Amino acid sequence: MLRPKIFYDTNICIAATNRQIDPAEWNRVQRYIRRKYAYCISFITAKELLGRLARCEKQYFTRNKAPLEMLYGCGRREFLSYPPAFALEHILQIAHAALHPESKDGAWLRNISRAALLAPSKEVLRNPGIRYPANPRLLQCFDLNDFDDFEDGPQREHAALLEGIRNGSIDPPNRNKWAAWILHPYGLTPFTEKCVKVANDLDAAYRFSESLSRLAKTSGYDFSKKGHVTDWGDSMQLFYLCDPRVHFLTMDRRFESRTLGSAQAGRIVLYQHLRDEVLEAA
Repeated sequence: MLRPKIFYDTNICIAATNRQIDPAEWNRVQRYIRRKYAYCISFITAKELLGRLARCEKQYFTRNKAPLEMLYGCGRREFLSYPPAFALEHILQIAHAALHPESKDGAWLRNISRAALLAPSKEVLRNPGIRYPANPRLLQCFDLNDFDDFEDGPQREHAALLEGIRNGSIDPPNRNKWAAWILHPYGLTPFTEKCVKVANDLDAAYRFSESLSRLAKTSGYDFSKKGHVTDWGDSMQLFYLCDPRVHFLTMDRRFESRTLGSAQAGRIVLYQHLRDEVLEAA
């Protein structure tokens, strides 16, 4: 029987490395996870940790690699591709190569993460690049600043979209329109049956996005504020739940309220609950 899969939210990596989570407690939780789950690394989590490296001062580069090192080193790992591509692969059975001309698959994510961990600075990573000890003929060059700027674009667009919903210039999306937005960038015609299937299989992500639309209409929630700009990434994390084997470990209780009523919400695992389960079983 195949084991369920689990991936970590960014806040887990940061809390575990800054000792917000007690190290002894974390070791016990880790051992439990290794017994029960197959471990995965989310594109979004790695992206956010790489973004921290891009934005930090030169003297803090090595220190700020710690959360990425923790994420990478938690055991045998499967790197997950960019969330919409992952979802369309699983839901519509379309090969990744047919979806994205610039590959953001698991192998690509593994290579840039490993290179960042080996790099002494982001300047060296950009030029001349990093040679892998296991194969010195391979040279990986990567510009963290360009990556961070490009990958933060959707977050800024998402904040602007929600502000448009607030001021009435943009209509809140229904399920099918929301699914069409996912299909369109990949050149896929948003036929009704495809939209229905995508929306249904991404139910938790849709409910999360819908809750943000309601916030836009009913509160003064600032979507561009530091701490809120990751709302886009949070909704993207939930795309992975289209695979019924996948579970998501987070410390953020807002995922509970923002996915209320979704059958997929049961696979959003709050760290606090998992920790108590592990400690009680000891």
